[in-house]
Amino acid sequence: MRILFSRLLRVLAISTVVLAGGACGSSDKTGSPDAGATGNSRFVGIWHPTSGSVTYNCGGAITPDTVTDNLTWAAGVGSDLVQTSGSCVVKANVVSSTASALPSQTCNIQSGTTNITIALAAYTFSLSADGLTATESASGNATLSDSGLTVTCTYNETASYTKISQ
Repeated sequence: MRILFSRLLRVLAISTVVLAGGACGSSDKTGSPDAGATGNSRFVGIWHPTSGSVTYNCGGAITPDTVTDNLTWAAGVGSDLVQTSGSCVVKANVVSSTASALPSQTCNIQSGTTNITIALAAYTFSLSADGLTATESASGNATLSDSGLTVTCTYNETASYTKISQ
């Protein structure tokens, strides 16, 4: 049982980063961000984390993790923006310098025999005045099911990013 729970936590760690933050992005730092961009285009591009952490709470077992992967924002359809990194897509609308996730977004991921359903409770990505750095905040729940065992976890993430390309 403990081994299965450990495996579920590892899968959750990977899956949560896919939805809530920078997942599966390139670490290529070529290209130059456009500090003169305006409106929603200020968000569009690849963002590299400079610091950040995610904390998972699964039935009282608290597990910290570090935010290390890039994330990518693009113009959205049905929303102002879409975060296209990883298996899950986050749709967001922009007010001033903050992109906030649309309500009630979920994502299902299959990893081997483990099924994960992630429900994003809150998400913001806020730009600095120069548009070249940003802070991210995310929280939600993840339900993991494998071999008849179901575990519900919560997660909270905060991270800082630098824009590395358009």
